[in-house]
Amino acid sequence: ALPILEHWLWFVVCHFPFAAAIHSQTLRMASSNKEIDNITTLLDQQTHLKDNEGKHKFVLKTPKGTRDYTPKQMAIRERVFNTIVNCFKRHGAETIDTPVFELKETLTGKYGEDSKLIYDLKDQGGELLSLRYDLTVPFARYLAMNKITNIKRYHIAKVYRRDNPAMTKGRFREFYQCDFDIAGQIGRA
Repeated sequence: ALPILEHWLWFVVCHFPFAAAIHSQTLRMASSNKEIDNITTLLDQQTHLKDNEGKHKFVLKTPKGTRDYTPKQMAIRERVFNTIVNCFKRHGAETIDTPVFELKETLTGKYGEDSKLIYDLKDQGGELLSLRYDLTVPFARYLAMNKITNIKRYHIAKVYRRDNPAMTKGRFREFYQCDFDIAGQIGRA
C-alpha cells in the first residue's frame, strides 16, 4: 500500500495547488512512523521541485503511438475477441502463446527492410533481444523448436512496431494482431 500512497502523493504534490490540505489528511491516515517519514521526504522533494519548476516539468501522458483503454472500450474488445476465438475454436484451432520478445537474430532474418521497425531491447545477460513485430515469426520458431508438423493455431496478442504513428489513421506502435495459421496437413474439423 505504501508505494501506491507515495506515487499518489507525489502526483498530487507536483500537480495540484491545493495539495497542502491533502498532505495533512494523508499524514493523519499514515499508520506508522515510517510512512510519515516517507511522506515527509516526499513533501521535501515537492519543495525542491517547486524551486526547480522552470527547469523541467513532468507531464503525464502515454508514449506516442500508444493509448489507454477505458472499461467500456475493454468490454467491447473482450466481446469482439470472444467472438473471434469462438469462431477459431469451431474450426478446430488451438491457441499458443509466445514471448513478447524474441532473439534479435530470429526476427531480423525474416523482415529484411522492415527490420528498422523492430524495437531492440538493451542487452540483458548476453542476449540481443527485440520486441515481436508480428506473430508469424514467433510461431515459426515455436514449430521448429518443438518439431511440430501439423497444427491449426490462433494467437491474439500485442505486437510492436517502431514507426511514426499516424494515430488519426489508426496506426499505433503497440497494437493487437490476430493470427490464424495452419501448419502441415490438417483434415477437416
